Amino acid sequence: MRGIPASFLIYFFVFVFLIELISYFGVRKLIYLLQIKTRRYITFLYILFSICITGLLIYSFSNTELIRHSRNYSFFFIVVSLTILNLLPKSFFAIMTLLSITFRSFGRKQFQVIMLAGSFLISFALILSIAYGIFIGRFNIRVEKQNLYFSSLPKQFDGFKIVQISDLHLGSFGKNPKVLAQAVQIIEKLQPDLLLFTGDIVNNFADEYNGFTPWLKQLSGRYGKFAIQGNHDYGDYFNWPDTLSKRQNLNQIKAGLVNAGFKLLQNQSVKISVKDTSVSLIGVENWGHPPFPQYADLEVAMKGIPENSFKILMSHDPAHWEAKVVHQTNISLTLSGHTHGGQFGIKIAGIEFSPIYLYQKDWGGLYQSGNQFLYVNRGLGTVGFPGRIEMRPEITLLTLFRTPGPLY
Repeated sequence: MRGIPASFLIYFFVFVFLIELISYFGVRKLIYLLQIKTRRYITFLYILFSICITGLLIYSFSNTELIRHSRNYSFFFIVVSLTILNLLPKSFFAIMTLLSITFRSFGRKQFQVIMLAGSFLISFALILSIAYGIFIGRFNIRVEKQNLYFSSLPKQFDGFKIVQISDLHLGSFGKNPKVLAQAVQIIEKLQPDLLLFTGDIVNNFADEYNGFTPWLKQLSGRYGKFAIQGNHDYGDYFNWPDTLSKRQNLNQIKAGLVNAGFKLLQNQSVKISVKDTSVSLIGVENWGHPPFPQYADLEVAMKGIPENSFKILMSHDPAHWEAKVVHQTNISLTLSGHTHGGQFGIKIAGIEFSPIYLYQKDWGGLYQSGNQFLYVNRGLGTVGFPGRIEMRPEITLLTLFRTPGPLY
């Protein structure tokens, strides 16, 4: 259990025990009118499932180093999926069970049963939603289209199309190329002028490319395709036996992007030329709030760029925008990823919300401060939880337009 505080383990398993116990009493109350044999059968299945899941958790926390050193994510994903499928619905049901006791204390026994029945149905709907996110939602790509207007955009770039993809996390797909195959078909139809990948090609290891490189090679843009690194691409989340192994893995990850046809920008800039003019594309290494590493050097990346050049920045973590870009540079457009939109969200009356907002304010979509824009792509892959619930994998199409400048 090295690396996990003992106090956390105690609190966590106390929480799990309470959720299981309260939910058990809720279920018992809900089925008390059924026949004895049926009640016993349901109770047995409930207890058996709870014991199995709790046992799996205990085994996982007792073998954290085994999981951390594994290059196969299958067991980890099974643990995460079953834990969420079990604890999230039961947590809701346990809360409602406690609330129902209040009604019972006031002599409203019938209302308590109705409340428990409704809570059980909602909990079951949560299970279906989570299962949908795991088996279907994470493969259901959406294309987000945004038209952006800039008075400083050279007229030769009016109507210039940028396709942004981000956060593939290839290891999370195992050997299933379904998402990447879809992405290739979609991007081919969009016919981008520029294809930009904003980091996290893998979870940790260079061998996650295996089987996916042919698909990556098919991605293209008229004026090229460019990539930066994300926090996962440095191998910082694995206990390497020595620094040489880590460096070799990092070099192989970089080489994998280059082999797939990307131009990798590491605190560098390039000119994207159309006819007789150009814009500056800047790519920095990862910058993030701790514990995420800060390898980015925007000052170095911008050296030699004319002050009046139209600038597009690729920076994996959107936190970099407010910390180092807005009001400190004249970069017109910043493209980021990293958040995955929390892989969970809700949309009501056209307004989308993700709980990750509580941690990262700029978590998905378009943001603006004055004449500077940030777009945060919600990613194509997953990390941790192998699913997406109302937060579909995303390909972004940004079309740049020139607006008339001020009249003097």
